[in-house]
Amino acid sequence: MSASRSFVTVFPTAEIQALQWWLVADGALETKGCDADPLLAAGLKLPSVEDEPVTHIALMPSALVLVRWHDPLDDMTEQQALAAARLAAQDNSLDVENLHIAAVVDEAGQAATASVGKDIMANGLLQLQALGIDPDVIVPAGWLIAPQDEAVAKADFGFEKLLRAEKMIAPDEPSLRAHLIGDNRVTVLPEASVDRALVDAAHNATLNLRSGAFAKKAQAQMNAQQKQLLGWLAVAAVVISLLIPVVQLVKYHWAAADANAAALAAAEPVIGAVESVDEADRRLDARLISENRGNIAFSVPASALFSAIQQTQGVSIERISYRKDGTVLAGLTAVRNEDMNPALIALQNAGFVITATPRTDATGSSKADVTVRAP
Repeated sequence: MSASRSFVTVFPTAEIQALQWWLVADGALETKGCDADPLLAAGLKLPSVEDEPVTHIALMPSALVLVRWHDPLDDMTEQQALAAARLAAQDNSLDVENLHIAAVVDEAGQAATASVGKDIMANGLLQLQALGIDPDVIVPAGWLIAPQDEAVAKADFGFEKLLRAEKMIAPDEPSLRAHLIGDNRVTVLPEASVDRALVDAAHNATLNLRSGAFAKKAQAQMNAQQKQLLGWLAVAAVVISLLIPVVQLVKYHWAAADANAAALAAAEPVIGAVESVDEADRRLDARLISENRGNIAFSVPASALFSAIQQTQGVSIERISYRKDGTVLAGLTAVRNEDMNPALIALQNAGFVITATPRTDATGSSKADVTVRAP
C-alpha cells in the first residue's frame, strides 16, 4: 500500500453499533477510538475529498470467518495450489451457495483460505459505505498476529479476544480453549504488540476478503503531472480542431488559384492575355455573341421551347422565328390560355427568360406570342 496513512476499523456485524477504529500515520498509531461515525471521530474527510490517500482496512472478527491451511500438493504452481485450496474450502462448507472464499500463499509457502458468508460481506460493506468507508482490504483480524514458536498467542483487539497458532485462528472462548489448544502454553500479547500489528496491517493484510465478487472497483486517480498533461492534450485537441478547417481553406484557395491559372492559360490562345477569370468570361461571352454561338445560339432556347411543348398536352407551335440577340419568338395555340402555363413554367424553371402575351383569334382559340431567351 502506497498511502502514508491507514485507517483501520472493525467490520460491522450488527445493524447499529459503534465501531472501533485506529488511525495510523507515518508508521505509528496516531489515535484510536470507538464511535458510531469513525471517520468523523478520527477527523478524516470522505475518501472522495481527502487531500492525501488513506488506505482503509476492515478487520473481520474471527467468529465470522474460518481460516484454514491446506496441505500442498506435489508439482503444482501457486495458482493451481490456490485453486485447489478454494475447492477444499468449499468441500468443507455446509452452505456453498452462500460462501465467499479468499486464498493466499503464506510466508511459509502454504496455501491458506478464509471463508465467510456472502450475506455477511454484503451487509457489512453496505453499513461501512453508509458511513463513507469503502475499505481497500478486509482481513481476518487474527491474520495480523504473527504465530509464536511453541506457544499460542492471545490477542485482545477490544472488539474480540482471539487465539493465534501456526495453523489456527479462533475466538478465545473459555469453553472451547481446551478443545482447541489442549495443554499448549498461551502467551498474552501486550497492548503495544497488538497496536504494532495494527500499524503494520497495511503491509501484512495479504489474505484479503475484498476479492472476487466483492473486489473494490478501481478508481482512476491522476497526479498533478498527469492532470497538467491532460490539460495540454485538451488544448492541443482544440488547436488541431481549429487548424483543420484553416488548412482545408488554404488548400481550397490554392486549388482554386491553380484552376484559375489553368483556365486563363486555356483561354489565352482564343481571346489573348487577360488578368482575371471574370475578364476572360466577359471576352468569351462577347466573342460568342459576335459569332452567334453559346447561349444565344438558336438551338439553345429553341430546343428548350420544343421540349416544354412536347411535355404539355393540347399546346402546339404555330410559328417560330429567331433574332440575332438570341431571342426565339414563337406563336403558341391551345384550347385555353391555362393550358399553356405548364410549358411556360417549365421554361422559367429551366432558367430561361420568357414573355407571353395571350390573345384570342376569330375562331375563339387561345393564342400566345412568346419570347424565349437564354440567360
